[in-house]
Amino acid sequence: MLLTKDMNRLAAFKVMLSSEKRRVWVSICSAVLCSFVEIIPWLCLYFSLNAIYEGSSPYMYLVTMAIALIVRYALYTVAIWYAHLAAYHIIQKVRQHLVMALAHMKIDKLRGLKRGDIEKRITDDCQSLEPLIAHHGTDIINGLLMPVLMTSFLFYIDWRLAIIALVPLPLALTAQFLMMRGFAERQEKYTKIVSNMHQAQLEFLRSIGVMKLFAVDANSYLELSRTMRSHDKIVTTYTKQMVGAWVTFVTLAQISLTLVVPVAILLVEVGQLSLVDLVMVICISAGLLKPWLDLTQVFSQIQQSTVSIDRILPLCSSNDGISVMYEEPLQVLSCENMAVSRGNYTVFENVNLNITPGQRVLIEGESGSGKSTLLSTLSGALSSDAGGWKINDDFVHDFDDESRSRYIAAVDQHVKFFTGTLKENLLLTKRDVKDEEIWHLLDAFGLKQLVSDLPSKLSSDIGETSRLFSGGEMQRLAIIRAALAKTPILILDEATAHLDQLNEQKALAALREYSPNQIQLIISHRYQQVKHVDAHFNVRSGSIHEVSLV
Repeated sequence: MLLTKDMNRLAAFKVMLSSEKRRVWVSICSAVLCSFVEIIPWLCLYFSLNAIYEGSSPYMYLVTMAIALIVRYALYTVAIWYAHLAAYHIIQKVRQHLVMALAHMKIDKLRGLKRGDIEKRITDDCQSLEPLIAHHGTDIINGLLMPVLMTSFLFYIDWRLAIIALVPLPLALTAQFLMMRGFAERQEKYTKIVSNMHQAQLEFLRSIGVMKLFAVDANSYLELSRTMRSHDKIVTTYTKQMVGAWVTFVTLAQISLTLVVPVAILLVEVGQLSLVDLVMVICISAGLLKPWLDLTQVFSQIQQSTVSIDRILPLCSSNDGISVMYEEPLQVLSCENMAVSRGNYTVFENVNLNITPGQRVLIEGESGSGKSTLLSTLSGALSSDAGGWKINDDFVHDFDDESRSRYIAAVDQHVKFFTGTLKENLLLTKRDVKDEEIWHLLDAFGLKQLVSDLPSKLSSDIGETSRLFSGGEMQRLAIIRAALAKTPILILDEATAHLDQLNEQKALAALREYSPNQIQLIISHRYQQVKHVDAHFNVRSGSIHEVSLV
């Protein structure tokens, strides 16, 4: 399955269905045959009544009716069963496609997305496809074919009654169309409000501890209240319109029974219609528009599914902007004419730097001066407005994720570990690392004894282990993880903020000894404690100034 954000909803839906082509076609063919078989019991009823009326045996027709009902049941079961199988497989493929698209998405774009919104698109929006494929596909086929077949039967009985039965339908469809105009836009607005409410709920739950601690109405609570009020308002409007459209359509559609029956009785009186014909006309008129009425009930769900497709597509990749694989050895790291802005505020302009392998570079400056922004453009977390970092002669922002990860590792003060063992978390790199090398680094960082005392040592579950480690110890583990990647470039963005002076010196010395040819870019507020640096830069007023080394 290949979805791109440049597709429209129809093209995307076709791609989804084509990924389960066999199951979809079996379901469609079964549903079509089911509708044709469903008309057979009506014909058998008509002919059996005529047989009784004429004094002959109706048993042949009744047996045929019973067989048709059984076949219809079997075909409907197959149609629904294969539709469900197709739906579940399509949803799974779409989710896998989205996960892969997120995995290949540029870091700066990924960080611009809200976590709650991503969760809703992968879970709720993908699941919204299930009714459209599993249920409504069969309903739509049946809803379109049965009225046509029933009307054809009515034409067989008396063409005048068939025309009278169809007269209210254009009025009903016109009324519903007028009342449902703009429904897709309102559905999209509703979906956005629900997404915002979901995000606000997550933010509220994350900050509820702080709110309780200070006994204040935090911004997250106010945002949650606003989104809930917006949700209630649009649901009220949405319900009023849906109920009005539904009642209007049903009222107009049911007029056909009121119009047909008196005319049919009149035709019986003048001898142009038999009593059997009258009974069948009444039965057919009562059920003629029922399938179309059923379709109006699922109309909102169909719209919701199509809106969900529109929300899924922006997460997919685009056909342009292909990333480059890069494997050349690092000769020089440079920053060329780089400019970075936040809105109307210029953070950097015309930044030029040259750094060679083996250099340790210290970057300091006041809070908010742009130190982290400078290195975030190198790690890929931010995009520059012009220029950028280059490895040798190629811009880093053109590299694919795998190429960038071979050159750059980064550690900040926010430590993140994942479900698994301690060893699995330390070896996120694709390098083949032996346990001896891990223990060597643990010893160099002063953590060997602590890990040795764990019941399962390196195989200890990180969830349990993290409770036994302090913040500074977890930060050292994160630095070890980055060191084990042995990338030519290492970014330490306040990575030693939770360490005391002694352990900070020990960690930096261990890094220098372990990777002497590595470029180490270090941001630290305690820059006086960073020893043995080869270059020192101060960031201030949107520019970078080199500080002479004494």
